[in-house]
Amino acid sequence: MRNEQRKNTILAIAIIFAAIIFIGNCDKNESQNERSIIENIDAVKFKELIQSGNGNILDVRTPEEVLRGKISNASTVNFYNEDFTAKINLIQKNRPIYVYCRSGARSSQAAEILKENGFIKIYNLVGGISGWENHGFPVVRPENVFDEKIQTMSLADFNNLLKTDKPVLANFHTQWCSPCIKMAPIVDGIAEKYKNKVVVVRIDIDNSKEIGNAYSIQGVPVFILFKRGEEKWKHNGEISETKLLDEINILIQ
Repeated sequence: MRNEQRKNTILAIAIIFAAIIFIGNCDKNESQNERSIIENIDAVKFKELIQSGNGNILDVRTPEEVLRGKISNASTVNFYNEDFTAKINLIQKNRPIYVYCRSGARSSQAAEILKENGFIKIYNLVGGISGWENHGFPVVRPENVFDEKIQTMSLADFNNLLKTDKPVLANFHTQWCSPCIKMAPIVDGIAEKYKNKVVVVRIDIDNSKEIGNAYSIQGVPVFILFKRGEEKWKHNGEISETKLLDEINILIQ
């Protein structure tokens, strides 16, 4: 009888503990959603905000639409892609995000998805890029340049790469992310300058998901410095060449 009472007591404690965790997680999600904001703004305000340089621009149109012209420095993720949510979760969530489509319908839906996935400040362009162009604001035509230096790797191959005695600079990025594209020439320049001292690799995290999961890659671009297989330094987002070289030189010395 006493054992039965003990079992019932343990079961009751377990149920209460599970309920506390569940409620805590619900409160956390609700609190995050309450902090998130979506602002629908016109082209004039949109331009003013993106020119501050404090945030990421997201174009959610199809590749065919993007080829006709996009807002400068916009990352491009097709709203209709099955992996849309997975891709936006690679964008930094602690910075404002400015989202647009052709007329505003898709970007409104995308804004809600961004909010659900933890983005805090979301600005939606009312009227889309059509409204942008109606104000005479510029667009750029993207260049379809094949990036021959970006690599797809398995986790096993990457871990083998880390066995070298040289420091390894790993740059995790994607081919649709504008900050990643801007950083690529800097990383390639460092690879050439330090080719006898440092192993430099740029990895397409869209196609190397095993590595992304193993090293918790979020908010591309991501830079990690390794020494003898051990992670020594990590940075999320854009970074100056000077700062990157400072960190590399610390490991070389």
